Amino acid sequence: MAKPRNSADNSSESKRPAPSSRTNGPNGAARTPKGKIPVATESSKRSRRILGDGAPAVKNPDSTTNSSDGADDVPADAIRKSKYAYGAGALIIIFLGAQLASSLVYALVQSRTTYDFTTPVGVGTAVGQASSQFAAGQMFSISVAPPLWLTALMQIPLWLGLGGAPIWFAIKKGKGVVADLGLRMKLIDAPIGLAVGVASQLVLVPLVYLALRPILGVKDVSAAARELTDRATDPLSIVLVFLIVGIGAPIAEEIYFRGMAQRIFGRRLGPWTSIFAAAAFFAATHLQPLQFPALLLFGVVLGFMAWRSGRIGAAIWAHVGFNVVAAAGLLFDIGPS
Repeated sequence: MAKPRNSADNSSESKRPAPSSRTNGPNGAARTPKGKIPVATESSKRSRRILGDGAPAVKNPDSTTNSSDGADDVPADAIRKSKYAYGAGALIIIFLGAQLASSLVYALVQSRTTYDFTTPVGVGTAVGQASSQFAAGQMFSISVAPPLWLTALMQIPLWLGLGGAPIWFAIKKGKGVVADLGLRMKLIDAPIGLAVGVASQLVLVPLVYLALRPILGVKDVSAAARELTDRATDPLSIVLVFLIVGIGAPIAEEIYFRGMAQRIFGRRLGPWTSIFAAAAFFAATHLQPLQFPALLLFGVVLGFMAWRSGRIGAAIWAHVGFNVVAAAGLLFDIGPS
């Protein structure tokens, strides 16, 4: 007959630890067995893509992924305490540096040439000058505006400042142009962006000024842009206009305002507040009070696209479509008068 187990044997059996899929390492810390993936791996990867290795895990302000388990959500204090290689100081330095470089080139060209940068362009202006000089008995001296190729060259310092400097900061001091600026593009960005930009110019802008007509009256909100397009009198100059307003300006401005400014604002502000702040900054820097309302709303549209997609590719294309439609309307006298 088998000997029954005593109570001591039963108690030792009951105290034996249950099998576990986790084993302990040499220092007593839990170690994940081979072949097993920790639950927080994907969330950790997302955090490292956003802030880099060693940074606290915070929610990506440009991410469109909504996590139902709250793995990406952390207190706002973690975002505010996060360490970044550059911030608002770099934003201000880049803007002021770009404006200074542009002003220096402008002053240099103005001092070395006989072009008149202040007189409005057009036959009417020349006739008016000639008439006044003839009446005063003066020698004819008709002011000539700078050619468009020179205007295009004078934009390069501004574009290098607004578009090139953020890229330099992202590469040399940050985590790269994708992580810091959202500077990437997908094929879908072109059709969506162009459609949004064209619709904004043809629908949003007229609605804005229709609503503001009781306050502003009937104003020529395109006067500043017309100073550029009035000088396009041949095919080459027309191409230069589209290069200036349709390619150079949108790329540089989106890298700076949506890629850099909006993301820096988003470190301390909520998504919508940072979108609005970047849009207001974008509109104000054009120094055109009449254009400010439309540029503000369009900036909000661009900011939402950049925030929703996590990249600025669609915003660049939308800006291109917006500017090209405006330039084409002025060059070829298309649209409402």
